[in-house]
Amino acid sequence: MKNLMQSLKMQFRVPIAIFFSLVFPIIMMIIMIISYGNFPIGHGLHFIDKYFLVSTSIGLLPLALISFPIWISESIESKVFERLQYLGVNVRKIVFSDLVSYLILAMLSILLNIVIARLFFNLSIPTLGYLLTFLIQIIYCVLVLFLLGLLLALIVANTRILMPLGMIVMFLAYMFIGVFIRFDELPKKIISVSNRLPVKYMTNDFFNIWNGNELWDINFIKLNSIWAIILIVFVVIIYYTKYTKFVRR
Repeated sequence: MKNLMQSLKMQFRVPIAIFFSLVFPIIMMIIMIISYGNFPIGHGLHFIDKYFLVSTSIGLLPLALISFPIWISESIESKVFERLQYLGVNVRKIVFSDLVSYLILAMLSILLNIVIARLFFNLSIPTLGYLLTFLIQIIYCVLVLFLLGLLLALIVANTRILMPLGMIVMFLAYMFIGVFIRFDELPKKIISVSNRLPVKYMTNDFFNIWNGNELWDINFIKLNSIWAIILIVFVVIIYYTKYTKFVRR
C-alpha cells in the first residue's frame, strides 16, 4: 500500500499526464456540448449520452500511449530497476504499484467524465448491472492499450522519440474512432480499419451497453482478446531479445 501511495503521488506530480487524462477530456466535453447543444437523440437520451464515450477515450488514449510508455522508457534509460535490484529492493512490488497507479488514474478519468456529464449535462446512468459490465469492458480495453504502450516503449526506449511517436499514434486513433467528426461520417475505408480496433468499440459501440440494449459486447471481447494475444507475443519476443542481459540477472 505504501508503494502504491508513492506511485500515485508521482502520477500527480506530472502535470502533462494529469491535464491530458483528467482535464482535457472535460474541456472537450464542455466545448462540444455548448457548441452543438445537448439535443435529444431518441428514447429519452441526449447528445451527452453518446459524446461522453468519446471524451472518455480522449482521456484514456494519452494515458496509455504517452504517459505509460514514457514511464517505461525512462525506467529503461535510467536503469532504475537494475539499480534497485542490485540494492536488494523488491522491484516487482514497485513495478506492480506503478501499474496499479496507472489503472487507478484511468478509473479516475472514466469516473470524472461520468460525474461531470451527470452533474452538468444530465447524463443518463444505467442500472448497476450494465454499469459494472460497462466499466469491466472499458478496463479490459485499457489493459490492451497499456500493452500497446509497453510495446512502443520496448521498441523505442528513448523518451525524446517516444513522445512524438505516441502523439502520432494517439491522433491517428482519434481519427479512426471519430473524435473529430461523427464516426458514421468517416470514409468507408477508415471505418473498415476502425472496425478492427478495440478502442473504436469503446468509443462508439459501448453506447449499446450504456443505454441498456446489451450487457456484453461479444465482438469487442473477441477482437480485444486477439489484440491482447498478439501484443503479448510481440512484447515477450522484444523483451527477451533486447533485454536478455537484464533478464539473466
